[in-house]
Amino acid sequence: MKDNQSASDLIIKSLKNSLSDTEKEAFAEWVTVPENGRLYRKASAVWKDAVEKASSACPDDNKAWRKTSSLIDAMSRRRYRRIVAVAASIAAVLISGFSIYVVSDLKHEKTTADISFSNIAGKTVISLPDGSEVWLRSGAKLSSGKDFGKRTRTVNLSGEAFFDVAKDPSKPFRINISGLGIEVLGTSFGVKDCSDSVMVNLVEGTVRIVSGCIKEADFSDPEKVSRVIVSGETACCYKSGGGISIAKGDPEYQSLWARNRISFKNDDMETVCGRLSVWYGTVIHVSEDIGSKAKLTFTVTDESLDKILSLICKASPGLRYRYMEDGSVLIED
Repeated sequence: MKDNQSASDLIIKSLKNSLSDTEKEAFAEWVTVPENGRLYRKASAVWKDAVEKASSACPDDNKAWRKTSSLIDAMSRRRYRRIVAVAASIAAVLISGFSIYVVSDLKHEKTTADISFSNIAGKTVISLPDGSEVWLRSGAKLSSGKDFGKRTRTVNLSGEAFFDVAKDPSKPFRINISGLGIEVLGTSFGVKDCSDSVMVNLVEGTVRIVSGCIKEADFSDPEKVSRVIVSGETACCYKSGGGISIAKGDPEYQSLWARNRISFKNDDMETVCGRLSVWYGTVIHVSEDIGSKAKLTFTVTDESLDKILSLICKASPGLRYRYMEDGSVLIED
């Protein structure tokens, strides 16, 4: 695959089972790359989910894809939202236009959210109607009702996201995630849904956290456990028992992944790889004997992890990197 569009086309055709024999050979070669294979499995899961959500309306696969594509294109034309895919891998760049699916018109249940976004890989930023921006990390999903911004500003989230909320004192911005409610007026903060807790990292502003928050009325229920955190604090909200612990954290560091770029100036290998681990969402280990030797200066924008690792090793002759069985990376000499 020599260009972005051909890669995207082959992925879509594979999902729709419409590859020609020649295309099957090209796709089979592409998918053997570990990062591409992992990405395609995620894409397959999202595609299957989108088709299943539309099943009660009885559309075929082609219709489901046309509906999804037209919704994405129409929303882009109206500037309702903008999509900026910053790659965590070459594969994420190749299908950045496919990294979100929208099922707003695929009405299968009355309870289904009117607008839904899901990020397959890398990271994607969504501009909401109220001017707020939300970065979705790989695997994250965000949904809201079609009346978002009119009377209320409430969204549902699963996975990890970073919010830059537009100020509107008359309509607090509210997030429901795993039974936890988060309420803000205007601020920047990260939210991560973990197996046993929800982490909230506040970069700027003030946030109120409400335990056991399932519906809109729970935000104002005096019986609910509620805590307030301020800039520079991190809250750990436990799913079992509903407890909330607050401590000083490093929200700027934790939200590195949601930036448009990350720069290094004469930083040692250990510092660089620690920050790159957050940026790419992949743990990068450095052998003890080289952690503080090399000094690196460079800027990352949309480069793949493999490209950056290759450049690091070229800048420090004798180094090499390899992927471990658990998906992490080891840089060694």
